[in-house]
Amino acid sequence: MAEAGLLGKKLVIALADDNGRVLEKSPEILKWSEEVITTEEKKAPIGEESEWRQVMHSGWKGSISGQDTNGAYDAIVDAQIKYQDETGDSLSFLIFTTRVYKDGTVKKYKFTDVTFDGYKADVDGNNKPINNSINWHATKRVPL
Repeated sequence: MAEAGLLGKKLVIALADDNGRVLEKSPEILKWSEEVITTEEKKAPIGEESEWRQVMHSGWKGSISGQDTNGAYDAIVDAQIKYQDETGDSLSFLIFTTRVYKDGTVKKYKFTDVTFDGYKADVDGNNKPINNSINWHATKRVPL
């Protein structure tokens, strides 16, 4: 069992073709978030003492943010725009994550059918770094 005290996570974004074959990987990006997307259905039948509840998992979402040190954010947006211009469709990506815990446990996941939206870049000016953020949505998280 993984021991509390996560040491770090690695995030690699890969461009994939329609068959899921990885074509190109971006350099590592370290600051990100992930969240499961759920929908909930509740029913409280008349005359029953308790209510019925069902939670359905419908995907994953999150964001990637931080200083632009390697151009990966621009590479994602440029690839999306180019693909849409050429095909009229949305480009899907894969995200690979690696988590290393304090006790040495390593967990790896692959997020499939990833699409990005909400790209934003800002800078305070002068010689300060550019900060970027972009949102992502995936259909599945697969343990590797």
